[in-house]
Amino acid sequence: MSIVLLEHPRPRSPERYESVVNTPLSACLMTGYIASTLLSRQHDVAVVDANLYEWSFDRTVQELKEKSFKLLGVHLVYLWEYSSDILEALSCIKKSNPDIHINLYGHFPTFAFKDLLTEHPFIDSITIGEPEGTFLELADAVVNNRGNSALCTIDGLAFNASNSKTDGTVVKDDIVWNRPRKPDSNLDNLPSPFRNDYELKKKKGISTYILASRGCYGKCTFCYLDNFYGDESQWRGRSPENIFKEISDIYDKHGERYFYFADANFFGPGRKGKERARELAKLLIDNGINIKFGIECRVNDVEDTTIETLVRSGLVDVFLGVESGSQRSLTKFRKFTTVEENRSAIYTLRKFGIEPNYGFIMFEPDSSLADVRANFEFLKEMKMLNIPSITAHLLHHKQTIFQGTFDYKIKSNGSRPDSEITYECDYEFKEKSVEVLSEDINTFCLQSLKEIFDNRDQKNMEVDSCTYDENDLFSRKMNEKLIEHFEDSLSAFENSEEKALTTDLHG
Repeated sequence: MSIVLLEHPRPRSPERYESVVNTPLSACLMTGYIASTLLSRQHDVAVVDANLYEWSFDRTVQELKEKSFKLLGVHLVYLWEYSSDILEALSCIKKSNPDIHINLYGHFPTFAFKDLLTEHPFIDSITIGEPEGTFLELADAVVNNRGNSALCTIDGLAFNASNSKTDGTVVKDDIVWNRPRKPDSNLDNLPSPFRNDYELKKKKGISTYILASRGCYGKCTFCYLDNFYGDESQWRGRSPENIFKEISDIYDKHGERYFYFADANFFGPGRKGKERARELAKLLIDNGINIKFGIECRVNDVEDTTIETLVRSGLVDVFLGVESGSQRSLTKFRKFTTVEENRSAIYTLRKFGIEPNYGFIMFEPDSSLADVRANFEFLKEMKMLNIPSITAHLLHHKQTIFQGTFDYKIKSNGSRPDSEITYECDYEFKEKSVEVLSEDINTFCLQSLKEIFDNRDQKNMEVDSCTYDENDLFSRKMNEKLIEHFEDSLSAFENSEEKALTTDLHG
């Protein structure tokens, strides 16, 4: 084989009890789309899903050492404490076979490419942004030993020129960053993603993902998705007919009955976005495709007619970008939504039998105690604090600021976090009381989550099982404990602040 595409191990940190937050679900299909693009051009390619196989880093290194290939493409995911382990594993692979070309793609390397190429010279190149076209041209160049002269012509590629001098071309700088690649304007032209190890994924309960669109029409300050696709990025949707064909092919071939749309924004902008969604629903209904599916969307996308039609076609799960119960925070995030729209979207979904999952930021750098209180009261009012694992997540969630976001530009001061790569921004809260409160809640919630997972392990339950049984005394008591602790801690800080203000006013 000439090309290997690697999904590296993604171990859970003992300090974190959540899934990787910086990788939108669309990333799960990046490797599949690259593979199908390469296969359509008759490249010899293999997909190695070390994460799916539950390999260790050592096992991954050993397995790849035993293979012969020219190009290793790696979907690099930022894993906080484990990021250095991933890079060390790739370094070992390179040492065993210095002639292979290692390319990184994904959200993390797109925004951290300068640091990655500079600090890890064994990395030959990085695909920046939308990967298919760039990686295809890279594959043509590497497989045919074309050297630097060819690499210099590939839009969307950054590379270490000192690692590739096959053709004798001299490049002025060691690190070369070619011009950005324009996003593909017609996603219907892309071949359906290659789906490796389908039966194993099904056995493990991994959802079958569909990517029906790319980009987002929103400009939220905490999100880098729009910037990932470049300055000319905009929301792009596949046609209903094209999406339907992919679903029906999987439905017929594998008998799959549940799909999850990995789109950051399923609907797309405005009236046309909702019409497109209803057209897809009609195709599913009219053709007797009996499936269930989930989507992700903004609160302003939710309205009765469209949701009702989607529910009839199989919609059962919605991840809703609520983000905050404080209007000041929503405005600061540039959500261009209101707290009332948040309420309306939740009520609408519940009316059609859907209890959504939520995107929510309890603590952000500029939070005041009033913002935190508004968030807490909103969660209680909307009855979102029922399942202990979800309650813990919603109550402790602190904004993580990554490169590529507007907030990173504002808050980054050049300091580095624990990671050696400046991808995640350290920041201080504007108000000290909020910082101390956040630390207290974070510690308490993580301890509680550990208890939850330990309890599940004892009962031989799945880690991600969030089923809430009102008759389960452990779950009920844990949920009550989480809410009570948050209320007590927040009230203590509010009372201290009020006391201090009163003292100032009266001398």
